[in-house]
Amino acid sequence: MYNAEYTRTFYNAYGEFEWTRLESPYGRLQAIIHEDCIKRYIKPGDRVLDAGSGPGRFSITVVRLGANVTVLDISDGQLKLAKEKIAATGLIEKIDRFIEADICDLSAFPGGYFDMVICFGGALSYVCEKRQKVAYELMRVTRPGGTILVSVMSRFGGILYLARQPGLAALEESRGSDQGSAVIWSALDTGDLPGFPSRRTNTMHLFTAEELPTLFKDCQTLEIAGSNVTIPEILPKVEVIASNPSAWSTLVELERRLNHDPGLVNSGSHIILTVKK
Repeated sequence: MYNAEYTRTFYNAYGEFEWTRLESPYGRLQAIIHEDCIKRYIKPGDRVLDAGSGPGRFSITVVRLGANVTVLDISDGQLKLAKEKIAATGLIEKIDRFIEADICDLSAFPGGYFDMVICFGGALSYVCEKRQKVAYELMRVTRPGGTILVSVMSRFGGILYLARQPGLAALEESRGSDQGSAVIWSALDTGDLPGFPSRRTNTMHLFTAEELPTLFKDCQTLEIAGSNVTIPEILPKVEVIASNPSAWSTLVELERRLNHDPGLVNSGSHIILTVKK
C-alpha cells in the first residue's frame, strides 16, 4: 500500500545518493537513455512539469534544452538538493516553480497547463495501488497534443536484479520473512514488491511493458523502451568498460540500438513510455 509519509521520509534520508547513483557507469547509462527520450520530444520554450523530480537531474536537462520547468517532489530534502544542483548550472531563472507535493494530487495546476510532463525514475512505481489515479493526473495537466514521458521499475528486470545478488537470500525459501523466494514469486505474479530499507529500496509496483500503456489508454503511444537492457547493475566489468572511451561509446550505442526491441524492453532496470495526449 502507498504511504506518502513513508516515501517522503525515505527520500529525505536517501539524500545525495539519489544524485550520485546516476554517476556510476550503470547510472550514467540509465541517465543517457532517459535524456535521449527527452531530447526527441522537447521544444525550446515548452512548459514542462518534472513530477517526482528528485534532485533535479532531468530538470537540468530540460532547461539546458531551452524549456521552462516546474520542479515537483514529495521530499523537501530532494527539492533542496534540486535547488542547489540547478543553481550550480546558472540556469535557475528557467525554473518556474519548486513545489513540494505528492504526484497523486496535482490540483495546484489547471487542466492542460503543460506542454510536456516528465515522471522519471520510478515515482509511478512508488504510488503502488494509486498508479491509475496518478496517470489520470499526469494526463489532466498535459495540454491536448502534449507529451507525457514516464519511466517505471521493470518487473522482470527487478526480479532478475534480486536473483543476481551475491549470496542466496533472494532465492532461498523463507516463509514468513521479507526476504527469500516467497518475495520473488509474489512480485512475479502481482508486480508488488515490499521495501527493503537495508537495500535502499522503497515499497513499489513493478511493471511490464504490456501493463504500463494501459494506464494511458486514452493517449497515443509514441514509443516504449527499456533502460539498461545491455548490462546488469552488478556486472564487475562495467567500470572497466567505462574507463575505455571506445568501449564505453560502443556500449552506449549498443544500448540505444537494442532498448526498443520488444524482446528486451522488459529486461532492463526501467521501462520508459512516451505518449501523446
